[in-house]
Amino acid sequence: MSTPNLAIAHIQASQDQKEVTANAAFDALDLAMTDSGLLDVSAGGIIPVPSAQALGLVRLVLTGAPGAGVTVAFPSVKRLVLVRNEADGVAVITRAGGADETTVEPGDQRILYLSEDGVQPAAREIYDFGVVSMATPGPGDVIGKVVMPRDVRMPADLAGAVGHVDEPPDAAWSVDVTVDGLVVGAITVSTTGMFTFATAGSVAVAIGKGSVVRFVASSFAAPAEASVAGLAVTLRGAVI
Repeated sequence: MSTPNLAIAHIQASQDQKEVTANAAFDALDLAMTDSGLLDVSAGGIIPVPSAQALGLVRLVLTGAPGAGVTVAFPSVKRLVLVRNEADGVAVITRAGGADETTVEPGDQRILYLSEDGVQPAAREIYDFGVVSMATPGPGDVIGKVVMPRDVRMPADLAGAVGHVDEPPDAAWSVDVTVDGLVVGAITVSTTGMFTFATAGSVAVAIGKGSVVRFVASSFAAPAEASVAGLAVTLRGAVI
């Protein structure tokens, strides 16, 4: 008999030298909580993680030069693991028997949870970005642009976003948030400098790696346009 996840041997009631099994179990648990190891992914394609590493390490460092993306496949173990990607391509992390997967970019490391569902980030990884526009924008001007370096999800109605304006508009004024040309949200500034944030349908917005986010000033040529200046907005998201 052994433990259900890390396969550490149980002490049997009738065995001699129980301390040997106990000490081996302590050592295995110690290594599983603290040890780090290397996995060469130079061959590319699907690289299986050996059971000894999947069970016996808490940190797995990917090395090598596959020259393209690679899939790192864990066996059907349930645990927390930290994966650091020192290879030259994106690593897709999978777990046998589970559909969910996640990616680790070159140079990044992520804490992941392996379970029957697959692989999920173990902690919410914050990714904030925004725009600053000191000058007064014209109708329809693009006042800022961000190219996303990773997959990010923005919460419904851009919850957690903040804004500030030095010179508020003379009437309510808005900025569209677009992703690859599609309007996904809006930022409205009141005459008192209060900000209101919204997303289309009040649902979360997924933004893919490489997508271009633009902040587009209201296209209406109204007096409100002429008075806005010193705008700063920060949106709060999370890495997918």
